[in-house]
Amino acid sequence: MTQPLRFRLIPRALLLLLATLPAGSSLLAPTSVRAADVFQPASDDINALFDKAKTSVVKVESGDGFMLAGTGFFIDNQGTVLTSSSVIGDNVSARVTVNGVQMDAKILGNDPRSGLAMLRVTDSDNPFLTLGHSTDLKTGNGVLTVGYPLNLAVSPSEGPVSGFEVRCLNRFFSTTHIHADVPISPGQVGGPLLNTRGEVIGLVVPSPDDGRSLYALPVEAIEKIMADFTQYGRARHGWVGVNVVEVPDTEHDGRTVRVVQAVAGTPASESGIQRGDTVLRIDSREIYRPADVLDASFFSHVGGTMTVVVRRDEKLLNYSFAVIERPVNISAPGPVSHSSIGRPAEPMVISHVIVGSQ
Repeated sequence: MTQPLRFRLIPRALLLLLATLPAGSSLLAPTSVRAADVFQPASDDINALFDKAKTSVVKVESGDGFMLAGTGFFIDNQGTVLTSSSVIGDNVSARVTVNGVQMDAKILGNDPRSGLAMLRVTDSDNPFLTLGHSTDLKTGNGVLTVGYPLNLAVSPSEGPVSGFEVRCLNRFFSTTHIHADVPISPGQVGGPLLNTRGEVIGLVVPSPDDGRSLYALPVEAIEKIMADFTQYGRARHGWVGVNVVEVPDTEHDGRTVRVVQAVAGTPASESGIQRGDTVLRIDSREIYRPADVLDASFFSHVGGTMTVVVRRDEKLLNYSFAVIERPVNISAPGPVSHSSIGRPAEPMVISHVIVGSQ
């Protein structure tokens, strides 16, 4: 998995040696994109987008001695910087480099589950990027990310959107992520994903496929977590306590999400929802596959209510749940005897996904 760059202070002699290496050398990171791929924009349009965006993109570091490093970007004139939670880790302090000047940054919020961290610096005069929308993004659309590959100079990387994924390999994201055919290196984690208008449509997260392609938290999810940071100082993920699993549907309309458990002591446990119910709708969102459930879960609000429509024995039933805050540690139940998202020989429960998973 591509993680934020970790490094120690490098002796001057080693820096001089690295500076003499050929551009395509694999010494620094064998699985990373070659320098030629990183540093050469594909067109005048990419050059123009990069020139406009790069002044709003910053280098972010956290920790002392053995540091985490990555990319971040300004989103307003109040000094607010967004980056990846993995760039902050468990550290309690962070630094941002703006126009070659390093300054301390206050951590306003750090949410490993969504992958977002929000910082604040005293610099309020720096250019900033505008948040756009990802809902109209389509497979094949061109996107651009700007960051600090391998802790080198700020550079663009561009390519097409290849899909929208809630899972890569055996890892589930907390909500659907943008997937783009753009190789990334560790220092680019935390950078902005931009559309052709230069608007932020996502934030680059650590890549589950070791940087062979890019995954980004969509801007709508970013805004939801930012609102929590602003109001509560932390992210608050909703939960009602329902476990579901994917089961093929050959008799109805392709609905594949089946309830396997209502966890004792949760809002769902006394609602009447039962094992075997097929989930059809959560609030206004139609549910066909687990990704739909994860998205509905992610955008639920603690303190609110959630309406779930299920099918049981050809009858439609409605349930309303109070949404409570997701416990920090939730142990998933063992495998069940349904075919599911995992390989058929190893069925996998999508734990608590009606309001939160993994």
